[in-house]
Amino acid sequence: MNTILSRFSFASLALLAMLALPFATVPASSASRIVAVVNGAVITDLDIVQRQKLERLLSGGKRRLGRSATLAILVDDKLKLFEARKRNMTAPEGQISDALNNMARNVRLSRANMIKVVNRSGISSRTLESWMKVRLSWQRLVRARFNAEVRINDAEIVRALSKEKNPKNEDKMETAFRYDLMSVTFVTRKKASNAEKNRRLASAKKFRAQFKDCKADLASTRALQDVALPRIGSRISTDLPPNFAKSLRDTPLNGLTKPARGKDGYEMLAVCGKKDLGKKEAMRSEVKTKLQDQRGNDLSRKYLRDLRSSAVIEYR
Repeated sequence: MNTILSRFSFASLALLAMLALPFATVPASSASRIVAVVNGAVITDLDIVQRQKLERLLSGGKRRLGRSATLAILVDDKLKLFEARKRNMTAPEGQISDALNNMARNVRLSRANMIKVVNRSGISSRTLESWMKVRLSWQRLVRARFNAEVRINDAEIVRALSKEKNPKNEDKMETAFRYDLMSVTFVTRKKASNAEKNRRLASAKKFRAQFKDCKADLASTRALQDVALPRIGSRISTDLPPNFAKSLRDTPLNGLTKPARGKDGYEMLAVCGKKDLGKKEAMRSEVKTKLQDQRGNDLSRKYLRDLRSSAVIEYR
């Protein structure tokens, strides 16, 4: 099943930051009016307008939901979160924070500046965080419950490939690569000053510039202070988010990706193996992902229908 960040485009955030699109507002007198109660949890007029703004922002202004459609989505979100809590599958705060940080990186903004863009569009940061929490929690829940049913076997992939209506798609595809990866993190204290962060970033950049060979240079790295070297292992480019795959594709064998701010410091990936798998593998991976998405979405919709049928929903 698709992940939140690899399948969703956030480029619209940077675009709408410049466009100052007008959004509808709710009069103060009706902002807190309750419009629905789902298993005891309330949905207000303000919730509806906030969600309409968020959907429009994330779609680059294309998705303009009506009131009824937005209310239906919010009801579903309440049910998803209730079920995730019941099954102890709610996304932890750290995962939500990481997802928001990645979201900001995808549009080449700091998280603080991304939140400013969101706020200028009339959307509270709480609305964005709640949206992310529901999606990550539901994804975890559905994956855990239906993991075996979503698996796609080789026979299914072969059948799907034989039905491809446009074989020329292969010409437009990027070649797939298999990478052997090591992570190199220049650890930074959580309460580090800006000066300390800048020194660590400079050290990471210097190390990257001097890095020539995985075996020799990674071995010498173990002697450095506050540098973590967890092995990531084998990864295929078609299973990675597009921007991440491009970064690895542009990195030579025995090279390091550019330092990126992570949870523990400045992270780089060492490309210690890089094998060209060709376009056939890319096509197989695309078809497999499409089949997984279709099956996962079908199971997710059925799951949600069952939750709705047993829920107590009151509209006002």
